[in-house]
Amino acid sequence: MKFKFILFLIGALSILTSCSQHKSTKDKQADIASDTSQIDEEFDIFLENFNSKPTFQRQRIIFPIKMTVLQPSEFGMEEVDEELARQDWILLDFTYDSTYTTRQLDSYEQRIRKYNDSTIIEHRGIDNGIFADYYFVKKDGKWYLKSFSDITY
Repeated sequence: MKFKFILFLIGALSILTSCSQHKSTKDKQADIASDTSQIDEEFDIFLENFNSKPTFQRQRIIFPIKMTVLQPSEFGMEEVDEELARQDWILLDFTYDSTYTTRQLDSYEQRIRKYNDSTIIEHRGIDNGIFADYYFVKKDGKWYLKSFSDITY
């Protein structure tokens, strides 16, 4: 009888000890997660993931995304503000190579203007009418595509 009681007591203590250790591990993981959410994401690392991971890209766009585009009207081309829903999104790739400035068709330059909590990626065509700006903002330490303007003609 004493043997069963001692065995029961040891078993109960081991269960309680393992549960308390498991709880502290979860607390540590929550602390680590909250610490990493406070870390500011570098734009270059964000952009690399944005270009290469479609799921990441869709998660880092503020939908419905605001856009300005050119549309034909009776008086010529007119700038129109619209919103684009998640299901209508076509993936973007801002990977840039310096040879894009010298190619035969659709040559353009890409400039990235970085600020503390915003960044603008500019595409400027070379004698071809390409003119687009992509506006990124930082929210809670993470970068998001907020809006864009593509008035290429």
